[in-house]
Amino acid sequence: MNRRSTLVPMALAAIATMALGGCSAVAGDTTPSLESSEARESYSLGQMLGEQLKAGIGDVDREVFAAGIADALADRSRLEPEQIAAALQGRQAREAEAAQAEVAALAEKNLAEGEAFRAAFAEDADVVTLDSGIQYKVLEPGDGEIPTAGSVVKVRYRGTFVDGTEFDSSYDQPEPVEIPLDRVIPGWSEALTHMPVGSTWKIVIPPALAYGETGAAGFIEPNATLVFEVELKEIV
Repeated sequence: MNRRSTLVPMALAAIATMALGGCSAVAGDTTPSLESSEARESYSLGQMLGEQLKAGIGDVDREVFAAGIADALADRSRLEPEQIAAALQGRQAREAEAAQAEVAALAEKNLAEGEAFRAAFAEDADVVTLDSGIQYKVLEPGDGEIPTAGSVVKVRYRGTFVDGTEFDSSYDQPEPVEIPLDRVIPGWSEALTHMPVGSTWKIVIPPALAYGETGAAGFIEPNATLVFEVELKEIV
């Protein structure tokens, strides 16, 4: 999903605020000189803001949008404050509805891709599927103690999406990391309570036992199936 610079909503809010306080004057339409350092500074700020706005404002009539900015800077407005507020609220509602539709479409796509991945993974004769839907394949067997749901374990791990994109890893740390199994996603807690110390498993976690329909903003998309390679080093 697209990310917008924080400058964009701040700039839009500032412009809306200026327009809401509108008075009466006419903005000049002559091309300014850029000979002075002050003029170049002002122009550069305008360019920077314009580039940010161009990338973030979306479907607006740019000519009318520019007229709104010019009117606000000239202390005038062609709309009453109530009209401006209603227009901005309408746009906000429309954008929220579009964002929800985008998230719903992404969730549906991820759900279908995850189901296909898990079905293909299950065809491997070495894959075990638990009643909850969690799947695992033993890459390296271990014969140590098996953790309980309240255990704290030391592990090395790598997490990827079904397309192989890595989203998390402990291998950039010099030592295994300590993880309390009662403070992780349900899929991790359940899978590791079947896993002997000394093992390395490939674990596939369906979305309902990971981050579900909401995902984790900026981290995990909605309805994402997660794939982990986990080395269980010890129980603390």
